Amino acid sequence: MRLSWILNAAKSGRQLLVSCESQATGHRMMRIRDRTQEKLEFLHIDPWIDQEVLYKEARKIKTLEKRKLREIHLSRLT
Repeated sequence: MRLSWILNAAKSGRQLLVSCESQATGHRMMRIRDRTQEKLEFLHIDPWIDQEVLYKEARKIKTLEKRKLREIHLSRLT
């Protein structure tokens, strides 16, 4: 039952807008990830201290549909 739910979630094309927090200073940034993907952890330059630090996913902001994601990208162009 659970496997079919995961496969259906992957087919629907849903993505999540998540907030990621710097482990050094607490600086936050938002990223988009797939719903079935593991929580985000990545290295990025923290603008407060100008060093590369580890960012970890803090919380989910919003669930994005595929067409809504396209609208977000188009709105950035105008």
